[in-house]
Amino acid sequence: MKVLFLLIFTLFFGQILFAQAAETGGLAEEFTRLEDYLRNQKLTPEEKKKIFETNVINSLRVTLARKVREPKKELKDLKFQDVKTERPEGTNNLYVKYKNFVISYSYSADPESYYISPFEEKVLEKPNGADLNAAHSDEKVVTPPK
Repeated sequence: MKVLFLLIFTLFFGQILFAQAAETGGLAEEFTRLEDYLRNQKLTPEEKKKIFETNVINSLRVTLARKVREPKKELKDLKFQDVKTERPEGTNNLYVKYKNFVISYSYSADPESYYISPFEEKVLEKPNGADLNAAHSDEKVVTPPK
């Protein structure tokens, strides 16, 4: 008797849950439709610029927070206008220069189309007085004895 009651109870509530999932199409289907919509949306140049600038500033804040002494104070006034960027065509890589830092970022998707964080970064800090145009050579200059 208990088994029969349990079986009827399970079937009844199972049908209710299945009906709700079928009615809404299921979360998996909704997720797929939303992902397709977001992937194929047409962004205006202004929207792309805003997304790109936001990604650059957010990436810089996270990266430089680990590199500067007082991040809250030094990064408080960080603006996109103070940053120099270069993105090789056809890639999701980005080179950023801010003050004496030059940073390479790699994104898993287009940083102009999606709000995204880089999956890889490489930070270089230019030492004060460094001459990047000077030729590097392993040869030692030998001066003849007098």
